[in-house]
Amino acid sequence: MKVNSTTEIIKSLLECLSKEISNGEDEDTMITDITELFNLSKEFDVRKEISNKHNEFLNILMNYIIKSTTANGDNNEKLFKFNLTSIRFLRNLCANVSENQNIIISNSNFINFIINQLINENNNIKITLNKKNILTSLYQLLINGIVLNDKTQSLLWSNIYPNNLIILIEKYKDNDEFKLLPTNLMLIYNCILNSKDRMKDLVCNKRLVQLIIELIKEDDTFDHEYNTQNFHWIHLISKSLFINDLFIDLYKSLSDNKYSTELVKSTTESTTESTTTESTDSTTDSTTTTTTGKTNKNQVKLLNLLDSIIHDGDKKNIKEYIEKDSIIDLKTCYFMIDELASLYNLDFARKDLKVETQQLTTSLNQSDFDAIFFFIKIFANITSYTEEMLSLSLSIFKPNQIPTKQQEGEEDPVNQILNDPFSKDSAIDPSASKKFDLNTLLRKKGLVAICIGSLHGNYGSDTNKSSSSSSSSSSSTTTDGETVTSKGFNKNIESQDKGFKIELIRILGNLSYKNRGNQDEIRELGGIEIILNHCRFDVNNPYIKEWSVFAIRNLCEDNVENQNLIESLKVKGVANNDELKDLGLEVGVTENGTIKFKNVPKKEKENNQ
Repeated sequence: MKVNSTTEIIKSLLECLSKEISNGEDEDTMITDITELFNLSKEFDVRKEISNKHNEFLNILMNYIIKSTTANGDNNEKLFKFNLTSIRFLRNLCANVSENQNIIISNSNFINFIINQLINENNNIKITLNKKNILTSLYQLLINGIVLNDKTQSLLWSNIYPNNLIILIEKYKDNDEFKLLPTNLMLIYNCILNSKDRMKDLVCNKRLVQLIIELIKEDDTFDHEYNTQNFHWIHLISKSLFINDLFIDLYKSLSDNKYSTELVKSTTESTTESTTTESTDSTTDSTTTTTTGKTNKNQVKLLNLLDSIIHDGDKKNIKEYIEKDSIIDLKTCYFMIDELASLYNLDFARKDLKVETQQLTTSLNQSDFDAIFFFIKIFANITSYTEEMLSLSLSIFKPNQIPTKQQEGEEDPVNQILNDPFSKDSAIDPSASKKFDLNTLLRKKGLVAICIGSLHGNYGSDTNKSSSSSSSSSSSTTTDGETVTSKGFNKNIESQDKGFKIELIRILGNLSYKNRGNQDEIRELGGIEIILNHCRFDVNNPYIKEWSVFAIRNLCEDNVENQNLIESLKVKGVANNDELKDLGLEVGVTENGTIKFKNVPKKEKENNQ
């Protein structure tokens, strides 16, 4: 019965639409007919029947919407109501019926009309509520028209990417009166879903990805619900890109400058090259006063997204080992270590400056420090194996056994890739994940040396606070032959949330768990002593003691050399402290090893001659 009534309603509506000039009675009939069709379209059988029998009617209806909207806007209230209901009717028809999706989205005139209406905000519509209703319904129609339909996704993408998408986001990002941006982001998500080609299109357009990431607000107190909706869709878009191994491309696309994998030249080299035309003084000044850094806020936001997906979503597995519950692959892990090393080398370029100049300058900006912090947080999570990763590691790779001579000394294809500083963008040896477990590969890549160098160097993340202490640096050679150089940032030793040192120690503890090669390298690079130094309560960092004890426990498990080293560490006395003596104090060590202060005559200051 419903099918017959649907056919009769469509026949009645077609008679009215065919008239060149409609009167008030025709308009009332049209509104009644389209309203009935709209209500009937909520049922799947009706939507399916229309797709099978009334294709031509749909095209006639779409053409009428274009013509009447362009001519009348909302000046004719009845025609506006008819058009709005028609759009909602077409929107319903697309739900779970691919045939209707194909008919509507393949009508290029109608799609161009919709895009034009969205971009120009229906300027011929004067009533605000009418404008909001029509714009929202048009967006919903586009989204329903492409859900789970690769053909219509591709058709629509060719019409909106990239210029129209950029225009739409730029139009609403600062003044989104009708809260349309979340729907816009939903449209992008549905377009790229299940298509790596369209994902690559998105990532390759620098302006478009910048606009999307910029929509993440650092302070969303003004309109929390609206910003939460935006973040929800950006989170889903980013997650899809990460899963499809596009993090590296996305991170590079967000870069302010052309991406470079070259190591930064040292200050000495820069000065030598410039002395042919300039004096040494002017050269030194030019190399120490200009600082732009390498990372920007959008890249930090991206790292924050990745960190939240790995941590909160429990996506800690690495694809080459276990694809289930993974979000990144081994190449992404290598890339992040390369980025860390690049930032450390960028700061290390100051190594030949005067000490007092080093304390007041840095080649890094605040975003660089924030990026380092998030890289470290991410590694702290992925080095903490899931049960599946741990079982795989111990059963196949057996990292808890003492490395053989071949593993310690002979160069293999994996090492050749890992030790080549110019191979950051080269393909990862597919056999790497078949020869070593993840934490062993991360050590071979230099993660252990970076973490220990950071602890030695008092790296922090607050560029607004300078330190009065001298900068410390370390140059370490891993047991696999790779030299990693790192330098302290000369900043507050704790990160802004007091977690930086904890994450570094947590990484070392994770890497050393049942992994003899990693345990040995941490000992050889002086990591045990510095971790022991944090096995005490710190009022400013209350959990660092627990993580340090955890790391020492893992370092000593089945490792006699590490146990002997700790046992051999005894108090040998207290270093002379002239400043304390100037104050009339002296520090000593009692027979039972405790520290004791005692008063002594103040040291007389020499008179100036």
